[in-house]
Amino acid sequence: MVIRLFLSAVAPSDADEVLRLFSEDVVPAFTAHPDCLGVELIMSTEPGPDGMIEGGALTRWTSVEAMEAALAAEALRASQVRIRELLRKEPIRKVYEVRAGTTDAD
Repeated sequence: MVIRLFLSAVAPSDADEVLRLFSEDVVPAFTAHPDCLGVELIMSTEPGPDGMIEGGALTRWTSVEAMEAALAAEALRASQVRIRELLRKEPIRKVYEVRAGTTDAD
């Protein structure tokens, strides 16, 4: 399994809108993909020194190849358009391989 982090920041006034768009647009598109094992929105509990709320999407995938193919698909790209308009920092993308631990899938 691999995990992808997509990190950025939003204005505190946009945090509720991000949550709404994530629930309406991102979750249905990602959970419909058979190789996506989960999608979660993470957000800081307090604004950072720049006044922004940091956060991002954490997605779980069966493999790097499956993740890359899915993220290239129009449905997944389209699901992120409205949220990306609210981002105030250049996104950081990181991919990690899960080496040990437990998940609901175990």
